[in-house]
Amino acid sequence: MMKEPYYLVDFNVSLANFDILINDVLAFSYNDGGSIYSNYPINHFILSSGVQQVKVRFKPLKNSQTIHHEAEAIIKIQYLDASTMDQEQLTTVYEYKMPKAKRDTLPMLESIGEFKAEVPYRLIGWSDASIIDIKNEVALERIHNYYRRIYTLFKDKDVNSLALLLKKRYEETDVSMYLDEDNIAGLNNIFKMLEAEGYIMQDFPETPQISLYAKNRIVNLVRENTSPVIFYLKKETNEEFGFPFYIHLPKGKNSFEIIR
Repeated sequence: MMKEPYYLVDFNVSLANFDILINDVLAFSYNDGGSIYSNYPINHFILSSGVQQVKVRFKPLKNSQTIHHEAEAIIKIQYLDASTMDQEQLTTVYEYKMPKAKRDTLPMLESIGEFKAEVPYRLIGWSDASIIDIKNEVALERIHNYYRRIYTLFKDKDVNSLALLLKKRYEETDVSMYLDEDNIAGLNNIFKMLEAEGYIMQDFPETPQISLYAKNRIVNLVRENTSPVIFYLKKETNEEFGFPFYIHLPKGKNSFEIIR
């Protein structure tokens, strides 16, 4: 077994928007159309060794009702040893190639597959979280209030309070990514960068949208355009900065917790 197995999702997609979910949690989302060729680390969505699920959901381009008939995509799960980051060791454990469409008729295309991961850690994550019923108005209000609370802390640049609420996310992400980070310094640096470069925090969304993941154990609240609730804009150059986060409700507790 590799010393520090480091898993990535590799994507080469053209003429389609798409979501990639690892173990039913949104790992990467692309909504800009055109073409993209990149990769993204996914260890923090792998809680322990064993069989993992990968779901790819292809969506139409903006202002279209169906997937473009010339859309192409190859999605891979690969891994290497993070202790060396030797690209020559890169090994593919899963690959999906989008079937060629003859015409524009598909409103969405979804593929679900599996791959086996071997990791030297075990995370609690959302494995012991309660199922969230968003049809319950009280639960819905509590979710909105929690995101408003985080929004206010960002607006006030309250780094110490944010660091406490992000503690579990930081701890598990650092373990899974083999990192030893000063996360408080990292938060401070984010605020310094945003101020220095003239980013303006956008108002809390009027009609935020809720997404559920991990069999209704993880919640993500987003803006109407799917941007994160914590969202900054530099108008002169139209540059954006978002700070997405997912919450869950640990069993036996009555308050939400940021988990990713």
